[in-house]
Amino acid sequence: MFWGDRKPAVSLARRLRAWSLSRFPRRRTVTLTQNRIYILPTGAGAGFCVVLVLLLLLGINYENNLAYALTFLLVSIFVISIIHTYGNLAGLQVSALAGRPCFRGDKAGFTLQLTAAPKRDYEQLCLCWDGGVSQMLDLTEERMTQVELACDAPERGWLDPGPLLVETRFPLGLFRAWTWIDTGLKTLVYPRPVSCASPPPAGGDGGAEVSGVKSRGPEDFQGLARYEKGGSLHQVAWKVYARGQGLHLKQYAGTASEEIWLDWVTWHNGSVEEKLSGICFWALEFHQREQPYGLRLPGLILAPGSGESHRQRVLKALALFGRESQE
Repeated sequence: MFWGDRKPAVSLARRLRAWSLSRFPRRRTVTLTQNRIYILPTGAGAGFCVVLVLLLLLGINYENNLAYALTFLLVSIFVISIIHTYGNLAGLQVSALAGRPCFRGDKAGFTLQLTAAPKRDYEQLCLCWDGGVSQMLDLTEERMTQVELACDAPERGWLDPGPLLVETRFPLGLFRAWTWIDTGLKTLVYPRPVSCASPPPAGGDGGAEVSGVKSRGPEDFQGLARYEKGGSLHQVAWKVYARGQGLHLKQYAGTASEEIWLDWVTWHNGSVEEKLSGICFWALEFHQREQPYGLRLPGLILAPGSGESHRQRVLKALALFGRESQE
C-alpha cells in the first residue's frame, strides 16, 4: 500500500513548488541563474548510482583494477552529466509576451519568448503549465524563438494558467534540472457561442425585432466619424476618401426602435451561462454581418456600434459578467 500511494509525494512536490515560487516576485521576463535552477537525479540516475556502488564493491572485493577503472570512468560521466544538465538551463531568458483569448471549452494560447545566452545552445527544453501538456524544443541555430503554450479553458472569465515549468534532462537523462516561473500572464475566456433559431425582440421601445434592419435613405444621414479598424466597409465615405481626407464612416440617425439590442432581460429561459452563450452567438453573427448592435446587461450598457473594438468590448463584458473581478 505504501509504495502505491503517491499522495505524500504529490503533496511534497506542491510544497516545494510553492516554496520555490515564494522566493521570487512575479515577473514577465526572467533569466535563469544558479539560485533559480534545481537539479536532482532521475530514476535512471538513481539506478546509475546503484550500478556505480556495485562496481566499486566488486573492485574492492576482488581487487580488480579493471573494475576500478570502469567505476571511475562512469563516475566521471556522472559528474559531467550534472554540469551539462545544469548548463542546459543556465543563462536562458524566458519572457512572457501575451495571452490569446478563446471561448469556453477551447484551449487558450500563451506566447513565450526564449532567448539564448551568448555562445550557448539549449537542447531538449521542456515547457508546460502546471498540469498541462508539455512542449519540447531546441534553441541552437536561432538565438531567439517564440512558442505558444496551450492551456485548457473550462470556465469563462480571466484565465490564469498558473506557474510555468521549464525543465531539461539533457544530455543523458541521468539528471533533471528545472525551475518554476510565475509569469503573471492571463487572458479572457468568452462564453461559448451556442446557436439559437432567432434572438428575442429587443428594441428601443421593446417592440422591434432585433434582427430587423431598416434601409436608410439620404434623409437619415447624420454625419461622418473617423474610421475605426474593423468598421463596416459598406458605410465608408469613399468620396471623402478620394478627396484625400482619410477614411470616415457614414453615420445615420435612426429611431430607437430601429436599433439592434442584445438585451439580457429578453432572454427568459435557461441558466446564466446559456443566456450568455446565446447573446455571444448573436453578437458574433451581427459582427459578421457588419451590423451595428448594442448590449444591455444588468449594470452595464454598451451603445450600438460595430467593428473589431466594439466586438472585443462586448465579448469582454460577457466574459466578466457576474465575476467578482472585472479587471
